[in-house]
Amino acid sequence: MLRYLRCCVRTMSNTREQYKDAAKLLDPASTVAKITKRTKLENENAKFVNLEKLEYVSPLGKQGVWEIATRTTKPKGSLVDAVIIVPILKYPNGDKKLVFVRQFRPPCNGVVVEFPAGLVDPNDSIETCALRELKEETGYVGVIRKKTGVVWSDPGLVDANCSMVWVDVDMSLKENKTPVPHWMDNECIEVVDVPLNELEGKIDEWTKQGYLIDGRVQTLVIGMAMANE
Repeated sequence: MLRYLRCCVRTMSNTREQYKDAAKLLDPASTVAKITKRTKLENENAKFVNLEKLEYVSPLGKQGVWEIATRTTKPKGSLVDAVIIVPILKYPNGDKKLVFVRQFRPPCNGVVVEFPAGLVDPNDSIETCALRELKEETGYVGVIRKKTGVVWSDPGLVDANCSMVWVDVDMSLKENKTPVPHWMDNECIEVVDVPLNELEGKIDEWTKQGYLIDGRVQTLVIGMAMANE
């Protein structure tokens, strides 16, 4: 399993440097990354998310009330908030591997195994956003194989949605043999890849080690396991 990891920090020259102990920082047992305080946030003070109360009529004709969190950054006119990229590394010998990223997610207070992803910018197409975010987070370049329609992330709680994009990564290309990610300052990301035939076991192993598994990753693993039965 290939893995490479970098933690980025802002320096006086505004460059990025690699921490020598980066692997320890994203270890589930690490006590460095953690929630230090929780406070209630009023909508007028929120930058990315608002809390709303919905009044609605159900299919039974009954009135109801629902509380949701809504993203404030969705581009006007866009049906999709974000893209989730499912990259498959394809080697000349026929081997195939899935690419994941691991990073600390404050809402979960832990290190999450997830697919590369990013928010859709104004005037972005899903395809443009997917290939850009893949390059930025993993360093890989690829070709889009397929994309989904709108997928709702957690419809009982938020109105956030995404499109999942399947990307083929040709490992015979020079730029994919030594990928160079372009992380933002203060990002701490680990990129890992797993052979398809080892995926279910690896996810179980990561769970036992204390990593948190993104629901879309786990759903894919279950689907692949069911298809192979």
